[in-house]
Formats: sequence, C-alpha cells, structure tokens
Amino acid sequence: MEPTGQPDDLARTLLDVHRQMRVVLASVARQEGLTVAQIELLCALGDRRPALGELAELLGCDKTNITGMADRLARRGLVARRTDPDDRRVTRLHLTDDGRLFGRRLRAAVTTAVDERWSSLTAAQRSALVRLTATGTT
Repeated sequence: MEPTGQPDDLARTLLDVHRQMRVVLASVARQEGLTVAQIELLCALGDRRPALGELAELLGCDKTNITGMADRLARRGLVARRTDPDDRRVTRLHLTDDGRLFGRRLRAAVTTAVDERWSSLTAAQRSALVRLTATGTT
C-alpha cells in the first residue's frame, strides 16, 4: 500500500498489517488444530499468570470467551488454572511445560510464515518496522 498523504494512511496501513497477520495466524492455527484466538491466548500468556478477566482485557474479548478457550487448551494439556494464593476468588491461567514447548513451536512457525510473507523487505526495512511499531506500544 503506497502512502497517499491522507490522514487515514496510518490507520489503513495498520489495518492491512493486522489483516495480513490474521492470515498468517490462521494458517498456523489450522496446521496445529487451533483457532487464531487460541494462538493469541497462548502467546499472551508467555511467562505471565493473568487472571481470566485480565486476559480478556488484554485480548479485547469477553471473559466467557477466555473461559471456553482455557477449557479447550487445558484439555490439550497446554494451560492450567491456579487459584491466586492472595485472593482465592481469582483464578489465574498459566502455560504448562507442554504449553511452553508448544508455544516455542508456534512462535517458530509464525516467524517462518512472517519471513515468507514479508520476504521482499530488506533487513534495514525490517529493523525500521520493528523500531517504529515498538514506539507505538506501551
């Protein structure tokens, strides 16, 4: 997409990148028998142990969606629930050892797919893109 100098260029560009990443994630998800949302949940966990509500906020969805995804991922042995030791009303989700291994495999698959999709970018362009997008996040 070529910039047009219009006020919505940034929004249009980011939406296009988002759409392209959803295609990448959907491809990896299909190969692994997951949904894109489940991959996003696994990636969001990493070393965190968020409460289900915190995870819903992080992923921009309803807590009931997180509950269903957590159930399916727990059946696969990828995540586990733990009661918060400081507040027994709160349930926290974390990756199991298998979930961590699976997560590494997912990241490798996503990295390969991203490299293939954006292979026309030079190393300098990739670095610039990483630097520019990192400044827009907290």
